[in-house]
Amino acid sequence: MRHSVSKVVTLVIAGAFLAGCGSTATPGETGASGASTKATAAGAAGGTGTGQGKKVGCPLSVESLGQATSLGWELKEQLYDHPLETAESIKATVCLFTSAEAPQEGSDPLALRADVVLGADVARVRQAFSDSCSGFGGKLRDSGKGVVCERNKVVVEGLVGDDNRLVNVYLVNADKATATKLTPVFDKIVASVA
Repeated sequence: MRHSVSKVVTLVIAGAFLAGCGSTATPGETGASGASTKATAAGAAGGTGTGQGKKVGCPLSVESLGQATSLGWELKEQLYDHPLETAESIKATVCLFTSAEAPQEGSDPLALRADVVLGADVARVRQAFSDSCSGFGGKLRDSGKGVVCERNKVVVEGLVGDDNRLVNVYLVNADKATATKLTPVFDKIVASVA
């Protein structure tokens, strides 16, 4: 449900993550919802990321996503110092979550991505988010501790953060029915960003 060409590139990269990389969990390490507890711990522990030598972990957990959406999630991939597809000079910690409980076109799992940027890159990402939203007929609106972009009464992306750390969280491959269904709980997803 992404409307810009630059966002389509994100979908392609996310698909590559799904196809090229397996789960970070080892067999037998799943929680009650089937989500990988090892991947959650890795996300919470963080690692060196964003090109600044700081510990930056995933800003979401499979548990918080499950509570917000009532779906089971898995942390499928976590990358550090990853160049953003829309601006390769910006490095981010990228966390890709998937939910097999909401199959999309081609039976692919639903994917949600969270990009964490720090420092000087924050202003550029915030401006790009705003430009992309308004450029495709969307409107920014407050969402608790962040903002979301609403297009045609559907929300699939949001921002949370301050001038030092910013998290861009968005559904990657949601079909219209799924995006519409998750719109009422997207504020909860944004609120669960740590």
